[in-house]
Amino acid sequence: MPLAGARDFTVTGDGPPSAENIVWTEQASPRVLRATRMPASTDSSHSSVLPRELRNASVWEQGEVVEVRWSASTATHRLIAESGDGSLGISAIVLPLDEAFETRLDAARQFWRALNGRSPGGPVYGALPQQTRNRHILNLRAHDARRAAASYRMITEVLLSREPIVPREWRDHHLRHKIRAVLRRADRLVAGGYRDLLFYPHSRSQKTRR
Repeated sequence: MPLAGARDFTVTGDGPPSAENIVWTEQASPRVLRATRMPASTDSSHSSVLPRELRNASVWEQGEVVEVRWSASTATHRLIAESGDGSLGISAIVLPLDEAFETRLDAARQFWRALNGRSPGGPVYGALPQQTRNRHILNLRAHDARRAAASYRMITEVLLSREPIVPREWRDHHLRHKIRAVLRRADRLVAGGYRDLLFYPHSRSQKTRR
């Protein structure tokens, strides 16, 4: 079931989107790897992997494409391949020379290490800094509170203030503008800004280059 109006993910099964049944696309995340087979003329010493033989892997066929979600011991890896490659075995990863090359390369490296029973071998390239994670958690908590009909003052009191805010002081309170800014960021995040997080540290709009 594709998300309406977007090409970010498909949802497997009948349940709502969750971490367990979402299959992200290449367009949404550079950590989704495109797998393929090496040409027959290439040296046959390379190894081949059958997605369905990976332990804890979930495999779905969407038309001519095979989508794989593999929960290895250290991380979750996501692959897509042509249906023929998926059934006959994959032996290579395609890494486009685009802005997100370093992230794709890191995802491929971690996938290869997991296949060979190795540890991840260092931090994930492009992981969100903890401060950024905390800021987005705050944004979404404020968004959820507003959806639950909490007032701006109540949201501010719970999320930003260390002491109760007296109603008569709210109009001129120094945190009033801050909670409005938090909710504006939350609106942008929910309206599609999350896609930029999936592409971090690269810019989907390519207004900035790293």
